[in-house]
Amino acid sequence: MKLFLLATADTKGLGPRLQQAGFVCEVVVSAQQLPVHDERNGLLVVFCSNLDELLECHHPAMVPIYFALQDLDVPLMLQALHNGAADCWSVAMSIEELASRGEALMARLQRTYRATQRVAQDGEAAVRLSHLERELQEDQRAGQSIQLGMLPAQHKRMGGFCFSRWVQPSLILSGDFVDYFPLQERYLACFLADVAGHGASSALLTVMLKNISWRLQQKFGRPRFESPADMLEWINETLIGQGIEKHVAMFLGIIDKESDTLHFSMAAQYPPALMRYSGGEPVFLRQEAKPLGLFPGATYVSDSVDFPAGSTLFVFSDGVLDCLAPTELAEKELALQALTESLPQPVKLWSRLCESLKNSDDVSFLAVQHDRSA
Repeated sequence: MKLFLLATADTKGLGPRLQQAGFVCEVVVSAQQLPVHDERNGLLVVFCSNLDELLECHHPAMVPIYFALQDLDVPLMLQALHNGAADCWSVAMSIEELASRGEALMARLQRTYRATQRVAQDGEAAVRLSHLERELQEDQRAGQSIQLGMLPAQHKRMGGFCFSRWVQPSLILSGDFVDYFPLQERYLACFLADVAGHGASSALLTVMLKNISWRLQQKFGRPRFESPADMLEWINETLIGQGIEKHVAMFLGIIDKESDTLHFSMAAQYPPALMRYSGGEPVFLRQEAKPLGLFPGATYVSDSVDFPAGSTLFVFSDGVLDCLAPTELAEKELALQALTESLPQPVKLWSRLCESLKNSDDVSFLAVQHDRSA
């Protein structure tokens, strides 16, 4: 805090009087000589004996005090306060009264100034935090665009089969990933992967899963890449080798177009996939196996089922369970089975599920319809 006295020929005697009261002031002859406020100076307390000079002390960090050269009456005090004075003193006050009044005022000003600085700092911190939040959201939006760009077309027809996918993240980024692609001339592959957790860290792993898709297309048919179980074992070793501390649940299917057969393998996939045959009740395709990315040397099995024309394969991530009303898992399975029976068209089924989305977990859905007219 610095003290100044705006002194004219009539006020030169105020300096010694203020000094006697314990206030050492720098004397300036006009408000233009007052320093520009910065953090080092703190408050600038300015004693003025001219009412008009009060109006010149308009900086928020300047505290003008009216020092009357005569007794203070009410109209003069009101005029001084109206012109911006923080307090009004008078030459009629004793040195003791000036010292006491000044000590109380300075303490109050210091408290107010510190509180104002804290508010300002908090405000600046809030602005910085808001800016960082906006940057984070922009980064996440950019990441979302990249992630969506890695997904296959929402609906894609290949060799008499129609593949469809829906991915609904609980946040901006998703830890679920779906892909489908041809394998040589005879086969079609599809998988749904659910990375543990959700958000940015889980979403980063989906980039690796897309890379795995490309590598499976290149290596299919070679030793260790001949069946879905072979592929899951290779993916498991790949994830562990990368030191990724997240596990992945996955359904991986390979469709033989010549024999109308689905070969599949699952790693901790829940709920189980469902196959709905034309006119029949959907049946669960169950397997028990460990998740990917946690257990070195884990083994997986391949099973096969018929996939004739008119049939539909349904695969969901576990986020779908939050969309189902029952509380027990067995009852949720029955509810999901009933939904796939009553709403065999994947688009309508997804619309119904969206009515109950809770955004507590990522939800993804893969459907494959066998339609020879496609």
